Amino acid sequence: MGCRWRRLRLLLTGAALFALVIAGTGCDEGDVEEVLGDISATSIESAYPVDSDPLINDWLTNRGHTIVSHTPRQNIPYEFSVVETDLVNAFAAPYGHVYVTTGFLDFADTEDEVAVVLAHEVGHIVNRDSIHSFKNSLLWGVVTQIISGKSRAAGDVLGIGLGLLSLQYSRDAEYAADDAGTRYAYAVGYDPARGLDFFNRLMTDVEKRRPSRWEVYFSTHPRTEDRIARQLKREEMSDTSSESLLWIARGYLLRGQPSKASMLLEKGLELAPDLPEAQTLLGDALARRGDRVGARAAYEQAMRLSGGLRYVETRLAALPELPPATLPGIPAEGRQRATALLAGLPKISTSTEETVRSVSSYGVQTDARLEGISGVVRGINSRLLDLADDDTSVSDGTRDLVSLGNSAIARATEAVYVLERVNDNLHATSEEMQRVVGDARTALQRAQAGEGSPEDIRALEVTLSELQLGADTLDEAMAESPATLGDVESAQASAKDVTDLIELVVRLNDPRDLSADQLRSAASRTDALATKAMDSVRRAKQQSVKANAHALVARLNLLGARATPAQQEVFDSQVAGMMLVPEASVRSLRAEGAGYGEAALVLATAKSLSMEPKRFVPSGPGSMSLVNEAVARRAAVSDANVLLKFLAASMQAERDAQAAG
Repeated sequence: MGCRWRRLRLLLTGAALFALVIAGTGCDEGDVEEVLGDISATSIESAYPVDSDPLINDWLTNRGHTIVSHTPRQNIPYEFSVVETDLVNAFAAPYGHVYVTTGFLDFADTEDEVAVVLAHEVGHIVNRDSIHSFKNSLLWGVVTQIISGKSRAAGDVLGIGLGLLSLQYSRDAEYAADDAGTRYAYAVGYDPARGLDFFNRLMTDVEKRRPSRWEVYFSTHPRTEDRIARQLKREEMSDTSSESLLWIARGYLLRGQPSKASMLLEKGLELAPDLPEAQTLLGDALARRGDRVGARAAYEQAMRLSGGLRYVETRLAALPELPPATLPGIPAEGRQRATALLAGLPKISTSTEETVRSVSSYGVQTDARLEGISGVVRGINSRLLDLADDDTSVSDGTRDLVSLGNSAIARATEAVYVLERVNDNLHATSEEMQRVVGDARTALQRAQAGEGSPEDIRALEVTLSELQLGADTLDEAMAESPATLGDVESAQASAKDVTDLIELVVRLNDPRDLSADQLRSAASRTDALATKAMDSVRRAKQQSVKANAHALVARLNLLGARATPAQQEVFDSQVAGMMLVPEASVRSLRAEGAGYGEAALVLATAKSLSMEPKRFVPSGPGSMSLVNEAVARRAAVSDANVLLKFLAASMQAERDAQAAG
């Protein structure tokens, strides 16, 4: 008889746990995996809030299901979710549940990195690694108790899902998931070599800076050196394989990076010059970037190699209709405005430099204290992991007390992770603003000489305005620091006391002992201190997120300046693809005077707030910045920043490839 079961999710007061009722017999592994997946998902989503922003969810689901479409296991329902924690992690629960954390999305630099990590987790699901690892863990006994109906304890259910966060896969399972991550991301058209940049940064940066946010990741994934070396040997990574070069080039072309695509295609054609499909793709790439002469030559070569292709004939006939690859120029009025903006740039530059120095000084003052706090976190985590590995039996009452203490510790520790992220963001944003100031100076000098398009002037005006606002906002974020550090230190010291009491309660295993009351009292005190600390760090985080948004809008506006009509079509497609909207929506906003940064933020805000993008209103002197407006409307600016960051990386890569070509 098949496994018959039903699930009832009840949101309880206080701890917000879920009760599960599962009954049945005769379960095969597939049935058990489905039940275990629901238990795990319920538990994870009761322990961590799930990001409900429609923008980031639609984007992640779109990318995730595209990857799934290239796997051999498509007969189960996959769900892709973002959990709100500054811990950096990604993990798969059985039966199609894939989670990434907001901390992971903050750390990733490009879509390729996200794709490879998502594909890795999908590989674990395809290979059923979670259920195999559960079978080899101490949690399996609890799993069978729940499935057989002998246990309904909410603590047991919660423990299974949270146990997933520290579940160890075998080395072979991790290697197989690595292979799947490369294979599936490659099949979709992402560049797996760029995806490995994520793991390279783990090695070079993370262990030297801010290690505590990574402890969960490192506890559930093997060290990276051998894994990277192994993947670099795969055919998909080879730069001497014409097949892989051409396939990855196709992916870049589809994602709106024709200059990068043309570079790879030319390299592939050096290895295999007689491929008509490669010449056709090269023609498409060169046509997209506005190189009509090069595109004609590639198409004509494809015709010679193939003996005639209807598609190529059509593309050749359409070449005269392509948008020009030349700049229309800036009229006298615009050049005069550029001169005035250049005159005001030193003030903004000085303000930015002062902020950069302040951030550097802030880092010197706070990093030592933060490292001390992080050391306490690492010590607590190590002690709790040792306790979890102890197979000594304890009573249900003791287990409930441990769960209570763990919950309080987790809340206090989360404040540390958020504060680490805030400090990283302050440094990164100040450095980015300094770079943008230099690039803005160059762009204004070119505009002063008449190079560019008339609409560039307004985009540059907004760029300078956003830079000044970004510098001011960074200063506000740093002003929160002294009180924030003190609150976090107090919460973490209290969490250490709770850890001491947890170890004592487990050793005594007597819920009636005085130590049990002491643990309850310490947990309550830690909860209160953690709440105060989280309120404090969230204020600082809101300011750092806002400053980052100012910098990203400025960067994107600047990347769009001096774009030819052909480049504008490419950038329109990139914005549309990232924000999951028609290209006409992007063009409409630009026609209203928006730069690319503003257009992207308007689309992101509209998606986040589930509204139609309103008619774009230029933010001139005295009007509210779009970033400030998005914050005022309570849009998910942090999620928008993730996609603006990926968009900036894509546009920058296209700019760089075109300059190199």
